[in-house]
Amino acid sequence: MSDENMTYDAVSVPAYPDKASGMAIAALVLGILGFCCCGIFAGIPALVLGFIENGKIKRLESSPKGKGFAVAGIILGILSLIVGCLQIIWIMFWGGMSFLQNMAQGMH
Repeated sequence: MSDENMTYDAVSVPAYPDKASGMAIAALVLGILGFCCCGIFAGIPALVLGFIENGKIKRLESSPKGKGFAVAGIILGILSLIVGCLQIIWIMFWGGMSFLQNMAQGMH
């Protein structure tokens, strides 16, 4: 048989393992930590890792099974940033104001 008459079927094999990546899981874990207790210190890395992993999934460089983890990490990272900023504003304005009032009362 000659090679001209033979047909070859291409088999598509993904270049990534068929499981969620460590970066997607890390984004979710950091998002949970940021929302529960660490605020912006874990929320910002959750956002960064979530967006990086989401981009990799869109470019087919990473498994689509991690999409939910990455998106959840992004959402929780955003929520932790919002809560963290509200806490900072609360402390600066209301906590800071009471401190200044106490100082002013102590001066009289």
